Amino acid sequence: MSVPSLGLTYLAGSRGGSRPVTWAHACDLPDPWRWFKAGDLVMTTGGGLPTGSPEQELWITRLIDSRVSALVVAPEAGAPEVTPELLDAADSRNFPVLSASFDLQFVTLARTVIESAVEAERERLATIKRLYDVYWQSLRARGTFDTRISALEGSIGWALEVRDLDVGEMLAQGRQAARRRSAHPEGPDAEGTQVPIPGVGNVALVAYPGRRPVQDRPLLQHLGGLIALELEHHAAQRDHLRASGEDLLLGLLDDTIDLSAVWPELRHRGMAGAVVVACWKASNDAPLHHENVHHDVRLQDCAPLLAYRSPMLLGVVPDDGELLASLSTKLAEHCAVGLSTPLAASTQVSEAARQAQLAVARAHEAGTSLVRYGNDQRDSGFLPRSLEDTRQLVRRILGPLITYDRAHDGDLITSLRTFLANDGGWQRSSDDLGIHRQTLVYRLRKVEQLTGLKPTSTRGSAMLWLALQATDSAQLSLDDLMT
Repeated sequence: MSVPSLGLTYLAGSRGGSRPVTWAHACDLPDPWRWFKAGDLVMTTGGGLPTGSPEQELWITRLIDSRVSALVVAPEAGAPEVTPELLDAADSRNFPVLSASFDLQFVTLARTVIESAVEAERERLATIKRLYDVYWQSLRARGTFDTRISALEGSIGWALEVRDLDVGEMLAQGRQAARRRSAHPEGPDAEGTQVPIPGVGNVALVAYPGRRPVQDRPLLQHLGGLIALELEHHAAQRDHLRASGEDLLLGLLDDTIDLSAVWPELRHRGMAGAVVVACWKASNDAPLHHENVHHDVRLQDCAPLLAYRSPMLLGVVPDDGELLASLSTKLAEHCAVGLSTPLAASTQVSEAARQAQLAVARAHEAGTSLVRYGNDQRDSGFLPRSLEDTRQLVRRILGPLITYDRAHDGDLITSLRTFLANDGGWQRSSDDLGIHRQTLVYRLRKVEQLTGLKPTSTRGSAMLWLALQATDSAQLSLDDLMT
């Protein structure tokens, strides 16, 4: 339009004047949409135009739907006149319809378009080379991801953001994009141009107009490919950290590695503040989708130690309840997390893991997403508040029964549990156990002999029930509690 010798004027669609034109073709066929592709400029002498207004409106609609960039009409003698209905349809879609004199040689217009396209491609290649140089220099300077995005902004003239579309979180943004967000914190993103970044999940590069409008989508796609290289490298690093972290955590859980030896590594992994053991578990022991949780954008500033022991995921993680609860939604439906007390260098991680398991069991019982060990008031204080207290209670009250059952392959614990669950009902308990009533009487007399507690008395049944409840609440086997 800015070339005077072409003599082009707008008939309609001037608001679409920023559309890029990649090539130009002349066509007087009645169905030009069959022969062109997106970005083409269609030139016609009007020979293929239908004569009626409704037909012309349908004709231009089909041409616009083919995603060509514009139509140039240089009518020959006897060609149908362009109707207002055609122009109204084009104007409503911001589709440029240009008028030219029949004396205009289409080859001249095509040459102008082709020369412009070649020059644009030459400029694009030069820009791409400059962007790669800028990005490489930024990488060598060991700046942050945001710093590298800012360097690209300075070279390209756009405001840039990298966003995880699954969680709606920002992975990185340049300074121009940050200023834009500050000025319009809740403004619409309609003017942003978005391209997917290949190979890294549902991540996109979003460009907003800065010094110049965002018109060159192929160049934006090149930028996306450039950023994809860094994200893939970052993902490979996080995979390595996940694997090495699992080895460390398994050693901590098996008590073959002391936490004091791992403490400096936690700082290197971005966990310089308070840390806890977390246990994620879904209701009904449903499997957890844990394989890629370490890539979650919410963990980009740290690399926790994670190990999956079906059906739970254990981790040494930052003490950030909001962060850890938000990860539950990614792991499984109805997943909860339990947290241990904060760790110290001298903490036994296996004990902290038991605290976290106890806490997640209480979280499911309470129907909440997170419980911190020691903060749950579910039992109103009558059950032991620590695993060590639970061990002592079980050893003192149930220890003789456990030892007897081990030595004689007996069923004293099972019989006692069934009797108390049936509120002391002899016949109902005998039926549930599948034994004669007198056999149950004998077994409970043996319980009384070994423990000094009579299961049929108020004190005896209360103490025995308390020990069994503490065992269940700890989510550990009797053998574990006896060790």
